Amino acid sequence: MDQQQIIADLETRARAAGLTMGEACSRAELHPTTFSRWKQSERNPNPVGANLTSINKLKAVVEAAEEAAAAAPSSAEAA
Repeated sequence: MDQQQIIADLETRARAAGLTMGEACSRAELHPTTFSRWKQSERNPNPVGANLTSINKLKAVVEAAEEAAAAAPSSAEAA
């Protein structure tokens, strides 16, 4: 998996767990601008490389949010 695939995966998983990337970055003590610099786009065709420590912090935040979302009762169960 390359950097762009890892970033896309983390974004998808964060969204599914109910987190915005801004929230995920904040919890990982990572500035959202730093995260955006990792992403390849039309405006950023040559993104900077993400360091493994920051990616792992972000991944841990997303995993914690996924666990919390899985443990939370669904709205159907709560009714």
